[in-house]
Amino acid sequence: MFSSIIVALFFFILIASAASIIYWTIRNGISPMPTSARVATKLLNSIPESIEGSIYELGSGWGTLAFPLAKKYPSNPIKAYENSPIPYLLCRLHLILFPQPNLSFHCSNFFDLQLNDAGLIVCYLYPGAMQKLKVKLEKSLNPGTLLVSNTFSIPGLKPINTVEIDDWYHSKIFVYKM
Repeated sequence: MFSSIIVALFFFILIASAASIIYWTIRNGISPMPTSARVATKLLNSIPESIEGSIYELGSGWGTLAFPLAKKYPSNPIKAYENSPIPYLLCRLHLILFPQPNLSFHCSNFFDLQLNDAGLIVCYLYPGAMQKLKVKLEKSLNPGTLLVSNTFSIPGLKPINTVEIDDWYHSKIFVYKM
């Protein structure tokens, strides 16, 4: 009896998690995509060794960039934002198991944020979100703030550096200076 309750609970959690991810994928227009290790390494190598100010990861998904950013920049606050509850909760659990004192995860819409203390913004968003983000960033960022985008460029902005990854998709990293 007890084991069947555990199995039923497990399947309920599994189905509820899948439903949540599907709901937020439809709502956001994209599923939470992990960044590959190869892309993460190239991305981290394409940004300066030191950054002044806070570092934001917008749309942190499963935390595959947030944790490496926290290790690379231990003296900077890393603020990771994800509005899909399942990836957010798994990132929080990962943070409990493997603490990074400078890293915090937030379950909220990053379009509502004030980013005026940002020294670096990292994102892996779909083209529609990049267009919407461009408007916000042009209004709120201080001159000199770096923005690094995985895979998708910001329409109408010229990157200061573009790095092509030697992977199956020929992914690109776009580095902008606002």
